[in-house]
Amino acid sequence: MIAVTLALALAMQGPLEWKLYQAAVAAADGAIRLNESGSAKRWLAAAPEGHRGWEWRYLKGLSDQSLKEAKAHDGPVTGLGVSADGARLATTSADKLVKVWDAASGALLATLEGHTAAAWSPAFRPGTNELATMGSDGAVRIWDYAGRQQLRAIEKVGNGLGAVAYSPDGGLLAAGTWTFERGAGVKGWIHLWNASTGDLIWKAEYGIKPIPAIAFRPDGKQLAVATWDGWIGLFELPGHGRPSAELKLTEPEGAYHAMQGVAYAPDGKTLAAVAKDRLVHYVDTATGKVLRASSGHAGWVNGVAFGGGGRWAASGSSDGTLRLWDVASGAAMEVLRGHTAAINGVAIAGGRVVTAAADGTLRWWAVETRLRAQTNWRHGTSVYGFDFSRDGKRAVSAAWGGTLKMFDTVTGQSMWEKPVHESSANRVAFSPDGKRLVSGGNDGRLRITDASTGEVVATWEEIKDGRGAAIAWSPDGKTVFCPSSRPSGKLWDAAAGKALHTITGGKGEVYAATFSPDSRWLALGWTGGQTKLADRETGADVVALPDQSGGVYSVAFHPSGKLLATGGGDRKTRIWEVPSGKLLHVVEGHTELVYGLDFAPDGLRLASASNDMTVRIWDTAGYEQLLSIPFDAQVYGVKFSPDGRILAALPMDGSIRILDAGR
Repeated sequence: MIAVTLALALAMQGPLEWKLYQAAVAAADGAIRLNESGSAKRWLAAAPEGHRGWEWRYLKGLSDQSLKEAKAHDGPVTGLGVSADGARLATTSADKLVKVWDAASGALLATLEGHTAAAWSPAFRPGTNELATMGSDGAVRIWDYAGRQQLRAIEKVGNGLGAVAYSPDGGLLAAGTWTFERGAGVKGWIHLWNASTGDLIWKAEYGIKPIPAIAFRPDGKQLAVATWDGWIGLFELPGHGRPSAELKLTEPEGAYHAMQGVAYAPDGKTLAAVAKDRLVHYVDTATGKVLRASSGHAGWVNGVAFGGGGRWAASGSSDGTLRLWDVASGAAMEVLRGHTAAINGVAIAGGRVVTAAADGTLRWWAVETRLRAQTNWRHGTSVYGFDFSRDGKRAVSAAWGGTLKMFDTVTGQSMWEKPVHESSANRVAFSPDGKRLVSGGNDGRLRITDASTGEVVATWEEIKDGRGAAIAWSPDGKTVFCPSSRPSGKLWDAAAGKALHTITGGKGEVYAATFSPDSRWLALGWTGGQTKLADRETGADVVALPDQSGGVYSVAFHPSGKLLATGGGDRKTRIWEVPSGKLLHVVEGHTELVYGLDFAPDGLRLASASNDMTVRIWDTAGYEQLLSIPFDAQVYGVKFSPDGRILAALPMDGSIRILDAGR
């Protein structure tokens, strides 16, 4: 509702098409924050094409982070099963159909008809072409999915909603069901059959509500049964006979914890149980004790699966999101969007997470790739400097502790990490040919490093009373700017390592520096609030801009070279004409110091980073805010990749956040 109100308000102002675009982006951003992927997609589709920029592509990626989608059923998908080898998927639906899919390609292999009401809980029998399903018609049906035929049916098992599961060796078939009798009310039931003969081995009453989830432990020696009572029963299974009398029963504390699904970790030591209380509960299968819970979903949690050898769990919810959790701690790892309705099933197949939802679709997710990227793009300590190589294939970061770290931008993998400074490394920049790096640190040393190895090849200066807080390498590769003794800086001959000119005129320390795209001008910002434009060849002043209260902490040239942006302690960003120094715009929106600025390579957008824990995107026509991206920490810098696809942000949490807007 907030997003829609904002959208309508914006649409009523200014040139209609541009305002409609702003409205659509604002509404899509609001919908994504509410995890309303369907609404976000509709708003983005309504955005006028001629105005679509980085923020539109970024939000489009957030609205659907799945790898691919398959339309599975005309009705809601009610259940998802995966074969033991991960090669096949099965889905059930309110449309009464059962379908079998190739897990890798998503190709439909078989459609099975026979249920006379909604079908539920598909389960593959290991080592065979058999598949079992539960139906709201009260029958458990056994199918030969390769032959596309029903083999047999076990009628009058219960009243619909329920679950079936095969033991890991395929010898047993278990079902959880429920019945209702006038005067007796609802009763839950557990059934256990010989999977080959269909003979009933054991039947037991369990609880007073339906049983929507049942699973065998990977060793086949335990059966987990979860109910809408909120119970999780762990039955020991000695061989293929009746369960032993031993029952480990757990009932998680909290409000309305009716269970929806269960899954065992690969080692069988932990059971994940998901519930209508919006939590993922982790249970010790030896003791039945609830170990911890993961919290974050905004709706019922309907499905769960373990991945990464049991290191993480993936859960799907009626809030439409797929969430990833660290099993050891229960901590949230990532939120993934794409479905437009409740997720009812989660499975791991062929290294991918697959989800099934009430929107009638299956979606595949590259979870391991995403988690590796999230883990790889880290420096361990706060990152203060960052740069892309000109070809965009590498990136380098400078961090607290004095290390530089080189990344492969395609994989996010570290290529090397080396201690270059004895204290915090503050800034780093590539030479235009990508062969060298220049960096500065709190140790006052200005160092040149071999970009391929990380080895220091030269130390140009040791600043006794300053630090390397402003570093810039001219686009033509000939000149480097580095701070010198407070409050001055020096221009260096990049090839000879020889100081050419000393630049003074500011107060405090030189904190920000950048060359114009044609290498003609050098813009500098001081913590005392001064900004000046200097001639690269002579070091002479071209123009001194009016002081900016609170200090200048970021400077950036527009790709045209005709505009300069400065940001600082007064929370404002100013846009100046170059070389006249005429003030063109004062950009307001941040509520704390502006630490980072960068123009997109096409010049259409400006990104800013602030202590207010946001990165903001502005259009460069009227400098109106298009998007505010929240973080959990102060953001120290931003940098666009050379192709404009990626915006790297530096929150003060040891990570490098890669905001990818696609191609």
